Amino acid sequence: MSKLLTIVIPVFKVEAYIKKCLDSLIIAPELMEKMEVLIINDGTPDRSAEMSREYVKRYPSVFRQIDKENGGHGSVWNLGMKEARGKYVRFLDSDDWLENLDVLIARLTDCDADLVLTPTMCHCPGEELWKQEILDMEFGRVYDADLFDWLNNRSHRNFVLHHSCTYKTEILRPFMPLFLVKQPYDDMILGPAAIVGARTLVAYDFILYHYLMDREGQSISAAVQQRNIEARVRSQQAVIRFVEEHPVPDGTSKRVFFKNRLPKMYNFGYKSFLDLPFREAKAMARTWDTWVKKNNPSVRTQWIVLYRSLPFRLFRPIGKLLTRS
Repeated sequence: MSKLLTIVIPVFKVEAYIKKCLDSLIIAPELMEKMEVLIINDGTPDRSAEMSREYVKRYPSVFRQIDKENGGHGSVWNLGMKEARGKYVRFLDSDDWLENLDVLIARLTDCDADLVLTPTMCHCPGEELWKQEILDMEFGRVYDADLFDWLNNRSHRNFVLHHSCTYKTEILRPFMPLFLVKQPYDDMILGPAAIVGARTLVAYDFILYHYLMDREGQSISAAVQQRNIEARVRSQQAVIRFVEEHPVPDGTSKRVFFKNRLPKMYNFGYKSFLDLPFREAKAMARTWDTWVKKNNPSVRTQWIVLYRSLPFRLFRPIGKLLTRS
């Protein structure tokens, strides 16, 4: 039986959060029957999977649990996409939760856009809530993705993130398996894939996703990002390869967007190491430059020229000045 919406939820060490997450999906029975919830137990060692299995017992036609060996967040999303039976798919991290799911189901019932965008409410401990808006869009209007101004729209960095977006399953499935496995930042590739695959998009002005930020150990925290810098680099390399392997047509706004963004992606590797100790920074920058030469020998950016024309002892302080100016 096909469904209107598939919700994919990874479960790993979220005993303190999983009940709130799953409770947020309990809506009117006739609306719940239009969706499936794929709870994917990624080999969690705590009681999370045991707790989530109770929802499968209570709502067997909606909730389904898959148990697997630990492979990380990306492996869960890859499996979720493989198993999804919904026209649309939404990714929900198990320390986050939804509201207005009934409103989303109603909108999707009458919708055929490839990307459905909604604002996100962000929760940061010790700070006031803040709303991640969908900007520069007329709510309810269906936009042609080839004509949409991806480059200048003020929401372009946010609205293709999974917090703010529901995806038509068929636009992502040709790229699968898409997500990196057994490393942080496995989902960085989702935004570019959504832009490449989308033909249409629409935005609605109701909060759907509640995003719990700065939880201890979360990959977005500054300390964790610095510790996982090599993983961030691998993710950036995967994004670059994806964009270059899936070119969009000339004359489209997508082409303008990627033409602008691609040099910045290449620059990332030369800039990201500058605050590391000198020898470590030098070695990592050299590794990145070797990869760039192999991946695209003809590419030239300001940072590539700067790196290759200066000894690293000069490149490093000049690069730091450029990044902070």
